[in-house]
Amino acid sequence: DWPFDDGAPPPSQIVEDWLNLLKTKFREDPGCCVAVHCVAGLGRAPVLVALALIECGMKYEDAVQFIRQKRRGAFNSKQLLYLEKYRPKMRLRFKDANGHCCVQ
Repeated sequence: DWPFDDGAPPPSQIVEDWLNLLKTKFREDPGCCVAVHCVAGLGRAPVLVALALIECGMKYEDAVQFIRQKRRGAFNSKQLLYLEKYRPKMRLRFKDANGHCCVQ
């Protein structure tokens, strides 16, 4: 559990923990799925998924559009501004043994 305020962007420690979890999980079990959820599924979970996609190399606009295709109403203006200003360090840009991107 990584609680943070509804409607707010995640604290930096939660972002670090989230990305470290994904990096570890995808290295241990390439091709696996990771589920993330929050109470309503409109803000906190989509922001974490967007961060993962951005860290894997997707543009922020494309990540938001992709998620909104699956979850209408995802993100509020504060979260969108956070994602727009987020600068990835490409922490999830590695390939597994089969050459697949870690976030699919």
